[in-house]
Amino acid sequence: MSTGRSSIPPAGAEMLRDELSAIAKPVLAAVLEHPFWDGLRKGTLPADSLWYFAEQDARYAVPAYARALARTAAIADQDAHSALMSGAASVTLDAVGRMDGELAALAAELGRTVRTVAVSPATHAHTCFMLAAPAVSFGAAFGGLLPMTWFHQAVSRDLRERCVPGSRYEAWIDQYCPESGFHDYVEAYLSMIDEFGEQCSPTDRATLAEHFLFGARHELAFADSAFRLQAWSV
Repeated sequence: MSTGRSSIPPAGAEMLRDELSAIAKPVLAAVLEHPFWDGLRKGTLPADSLWYFAEQDARYAVPAYARALARTAAIADQDAHSALMSGAASVTLDAVGRMDGELAALAAELGRTVRTVAVSPATHAHTCFMLAAPAVSFGAAFGGLLPMTWFHQAVSRDLRERCVPGSRYEAWIDQYCPESGFHDYVEAYLSMIDEFGEQCSPTDRATLAEHFLFGARHELAFADSAFRLQAWSV
């Protein structure tokens, strides 16, 4: 796979969030129109795909994201950045406990059994990426984790706007989409991204942008793996 570095526009006077938004645009468009999210909006998604997504998200993706946030907080050289990351890690870990109940409710609705499930290839790649990014640099971690949050916000808004009223998964969509406090967190994250972009070196800025692109691609791969019920070949 190409590193994607050629897709990253050169650093300039623009705010870093705007640069990242341009990088994300084609990937986010592919995410929003992917058959997984389209089927979820319309209520036509096979139940097995939603169950696959919910299991992988609750068991692996979200816990790994929380731990990656904590690792990022530990290497931040500014107290405000560390406070944001550590606070988000704590809130996310609390959410993991709530997700167990949500998974049980979904299991009852779909006629599934809550059980120990193996990590999928795409989820394994995504979680390893998130947990490894802080070992590269704070910028790599900061950028690599942003799509997990920013794309979730975009997907949630799109679900609320385009969900077919009365569709099969409307109740699940309601609990999946975050409340207003989450949007405040995303804005705080983006503000710190902009601040980092103003202060960092061109090399650090490029590293952050590159890891952001990788993170964005993992978000697309995660939805695709759920739609295809991806499994290990052996």
